[in-house]
Amino acid sequence: MDYPDEADYYALLGLSRTPPPNDAEIRSAYRTLTLSFHPDKQPAEWHEAAAVHFARIREAYETLIDPRKRTVYDLLGAEGVRQEWGPGGVMGRGGDAERQLGVRAQSPEEFRRWFLESMKRRERRAVNSLVQSRGVLTVGINASSLISYDAEEGETHLHIPSPSPSSYRVGYTFKAPVPTLKKLLGDDEKEEPEEEGEKAAATDGSAEEQKRDVMEEEEMQMTITASVGGPLKRVKQKATITHMDGTTEERKLPLPPILVSEQMALGAGVTKIFGDVSSKKGIFNWRPFSFLSYTGVSVNAGILPAPSLRTNVAKAVTLVPGTKPFSVNLSTTFNRSLNQCPPSIGLQLTKQIGERKHAVCNWSSGTLTWPEAVQEFFNPLVPMGIDIDSALSAPTEMSQFSFAIMSSPRSTKNTAPMDDEDDEEDHMDEEEDEDVEYKRVRSQQRAEDKAAEAWQVVAAASPQGSALSFMYARNIFSGTAANDPARSEWSSEGHYPLPPANEPRSVRVEVRSTLSLDMSLGWSIEGTRQVGEFTRMGVGVGVEGARGIVMTVSWNRLGQRIRLPIAVCPIDAVNADSAALAILFPWVAYCALEFGFIRPRERKKRRRVIARRQKELKKLIPKKRAESQQAIELMRDQVQRRQAREEKQDGLVITKAEYVPQPLKKSKKKTSSKMEGYEAADVTIPVAALVDRGQLVIPPNTTKVCLLALL
Repeated sequence: MDYPDEADYYALLGLSRTPPPNDAEIRSAYRTLTLSFHPDKQPAEWHEAAAVHFARIREAYETLIDPRKRTVYDLLGAEGVRQEWGPGGVMGRGGDAERQLGVRAQSPEEFRRWFLESMKRRERRAVNSLVQSRGVLTVGINASSLISYDAEEGETHLHIPSPSPSSYRVGYTFKAPVPTLKKLLGDDEKEEPEEEGEKAAATDGSAEEQKRDVMEEEEMQMTITASVGGPLKRVKQKATITHMDGTTEERKLPLPPILVSEQMALGAGVTKIFGDVSSKKGIFNWRPFSFLSYTGVSVNAGILPAPSLRTNVAKAVTLVPGTKPFSVNLSTTFNRSLNQCPPSIGLQLTKQIGERKHAVCNWSSGTLTWPEAVQEFFNPLVPMGIDIDSALSAPTEMSQFSFAIMSSPRSTKNTAPMDDEDDEEDHMDEEEDEDVEYKRVRSQQRAEDKAAEAWQVVAAASPQGSALSFMYARNIFSGTAANDPARSEWSSEGHYPLPPANEPRSVRVEVRSTLSLDMSLGWSIEGTRQVGEFTRMGVGVGVEGARGIVMTVSWNRLGQRIRLPIAVCPIDAVNADSAALAILFPWVAYCALEFGFIRPRERKKRRRVIARRQKELKKLIPKKRAESQQAIELMRDQVQRRQAREEKQDGLVITKAEYVPQPLKKSKKKTSSKMEGYEAADVTIPVAALVDRGQLVIPPNTTKVCLLALL
């Protein structure tokens, strides 16, 4: 059960959240409590205690009677109201409400929409500040002397390696707004509309907000990417060494490694997503341009290693009404000038073929050449074709075709929630009557959701060769899924705070295998685990071409990634024994670390947190009990007068009410001895205060500690 640090304003006034009370009900409840708790209504010795209780009641009344504060309170609680009306809040000094016209004149529904959009923008700005840039650092390490194979004896041996860096790659990507002429020159100054009443101001504010949202949505972002990579060359320099005895010796002394930049890339891209452009005025309403409705367009320009231009157009096309649409992605790439060769064309079709299953067909033309007839026709005017000087200046792409079927894991939004301890307590009686088959199906669905299985089968063909690849991934070990993406707490409907993490984290295992046309087999196994709120670490083992068996250690946090591929076995020594050693050693080491150290430490930490919270609650009991007794004495006279009126009208009269804590059903035997020391609390006055017009009114879904004068 949750014991809040602050009183619930609705329960403090004796009101229900659903249905929401109107202003008359709030004022009536406030006036009733004022008769009991106002300091002027109490004798001198009770003035100080009455002032403390009345201050809480007045704060609750002022919050709920204000539609804007009540909206924020329903979403964020009392602390949220103080923050948003304080410095730095949306309603405080310098906040969004001061920078926008008509916010204070909006209706409650309009203010709720405006506040949710403001919270979404704030969250988006905070997230963008964390992940606006992405970096990748890869350092290859050569430790191939770790595993060796003796062909004569047919045995695999382990050695102490001498690791050394062999390659590197650094990449960086960041986003920036596209510079436009309007931004450089500034917006035209607009005259503020004259106020014509609160309704007109609210309408203007709502329209201005909608226009502002549209401008933000249409703002284009430019993505700039740069990367450099290559091998690390070890260079030695000859040196003559003179010893103490006068003898000389020539040696080759190693120098610091030299970075060789074989792979360089520098470019920028812009993406624009069009909405319903056919309803707008201008050229977009014309026939050729109306095709851009609900279309995504991107343009990417590269400077290094060679100038290039790539355009992409993505659009969902429905051939038969009522069926799943095709996702069509058409791309064109210009690697050379048009007089040398036409642009290469790429086409990708994606179609949903089942629940969480998609089929993807991808074709690329590769680098093309102009037909002989076209070259002969234009040669007198413009030289056509690729000449020898520019043949190697730009990369040459091969045509290829691939077909894939993939299955994605179930979305976390559609998964059945795991019942926590409180839910099991509240619904224990209902679950006892559930059908056994339904329980089995539900538990199976939960297991599938937590496993988050995904697989992919790809068949690819090109003039260089063909290959068949397979991928399978799932979560292993019980606990929170390792692939859960960070969810937003704000939406257009309300605020959905993230639940606290109270489970151990599982491990995401991904297995990949590739079979080439020459029957050569490549494989990799990688496990990833979340080790922090935004941090993931992974370890993988696989065969990477001529490098042999490679062990990969990765670290990822908020778009920043570090990878360390370590070659542990040369390709000529790869066999079943060496592969088993490379897989079993990391697996056994991780299992020992997970179940021998990490999970016991987390369980111990949770027990400490629970014990600390229990101690804090025990310390609060005397204070809360004293406050409860003060409130009972302050409201005793007023409640007794109300009970006397009820008795005259033959209404409901509370003669005696006691509260005794009851142990849970499933833990009744274990906690019966602990509950013996608790005494029954007399709650006659607090319960009688809830009597209204002959009925006992207790707000639903309200814990006992939130009710006034009830502990």
